[in-house]
Amino acid sequence: MDIVGSIAGWVRDVFDQIRSISLPLLLLALALHTCETLLNAFAWRNILVAAYPRGGAEFKPILGAYGGGIALNAILPAQAGTVAMVGLLRAQIRRSTVLGVLGAGVVQNAFYLLVGALLCIVLVVSRPAAFDLKAGWLTNHVLLGAGAVVVLAAVAWLLARRFRDGLAAAQEGAAIVRTPRRYASQVLAVEAASYVVRMAVTTTFMYAYDVPVSARSVLLVTAVNSISTTFAATPGGVGTQQALASVALRNYAPAHVVTAFSLGQQLILTAWDVVLGFVLLWSTIGWTATRHLVSREGRGRARAKARDE
Repeated sequence: MDIVGSIAGWVRDVFDQIRSISLPLLLLALALHTCETLLNAFAWRNILVAAYPRGGAEFKPILGAYGGGIALNAILPAQAGTVAMVGLLRAQIRRSTVLGVLGAGVVQNAFYLLVGALLCIVLVVSRPAAFDLKAGWLTNHVLLGAGAVVVLAAVAWLLARRFRDGLAAAQEGAAIVRTPRRYASQVLAVEAASYVVRMAVTTTFMYAYDVPVSARSVLLVTAVNSISTTFAATPGGVGTQQALASVALRNYAPAHVVTAFSLGQQLILTAWDVVLGFVLLWSTIGWTATRHLVSREGRGRARAKARDE
C-alpha cells in the first residue's frame, strides 16, 4: 500500500505541474524533448552500424532500447535502465558483445561528458562563493593533489594491462572514431543538434515558470541538469537538481520560483520519459517481455547475463 500511495502521490504531483503551465508551452516542450530522444537514438544507431555493419543495427529497435533505458533510469536507482539497454542492444545486434556495446556507449556519451564538464566549470567559476571553494586549500595541498593524480594514473595503467582483451573488445564498438569525417557528421553533428534542442526545452520551461531567460541562465540550468543526472543518488536526480538550481539561479529569481520551475520540469519530463520509453519498448519487444524486464527478477537476470559475457 505504501508503494501504491507513493505512485499515486507522484502522479498527482505531475498533474498539478501540468496544470500550472499553459498547454501550448507544454506541448512545445514535450515535442522538443521527444526530438532530443530521437536524435540521441539516431546517434546510437550510427555508432553501432559502424561497429557492426552486418549486425542488423536498425533505428526502431535501437530507439526502443534507448527509450526503455531512459524510462527505467527515471524510476529506478543504480542506472538499472542502462544495464537493460546494453542487454537489449546486445541481443538485437548480431555478433555484438557487451563490451563492444559499452565501447559504443563511451563514444555516444563523450560529447555530453565534455560539454557537461565545461558547463560545470562555468557554473563553479561564476558562483564560487555558493560552493564555498577555498583556493587556499588547493594551494596548500598541491603535493597531495599531485600524488592522487599519480595514483589514479597507475591504477588506470594496471587496469589497462589486466583487461587488455576486454579493451580490445570495447574498441570494436568505437570503430566510428577511426573515421573522423564520419564521426563528425553522423555523431557529433547529431548530438550537437540534440544539445541545442535540450537547451530549447529548458528555455521553454523557464519561460513557462516566469524564470528570466538569458543565454547565461539557460547554460547554468543545463549545467545543473548535467551534474544532477551524472551524479544522481536518487532516480532522476530528484532533490539534487532542485538544490543546485536554487544556487545557480539565486540572482535571477526567488528561490520558490526556481524550485517550482526545476521540480515542474523534472516531474513532467520524467513522466513523459516513462510513458514514451515504455511505449517504445513495448513496440520493440512486446508487452510480456517489457513487463518481465521491469520486474526485479528480470533486471537481475540482465545484470547476470552482462557479467557472464
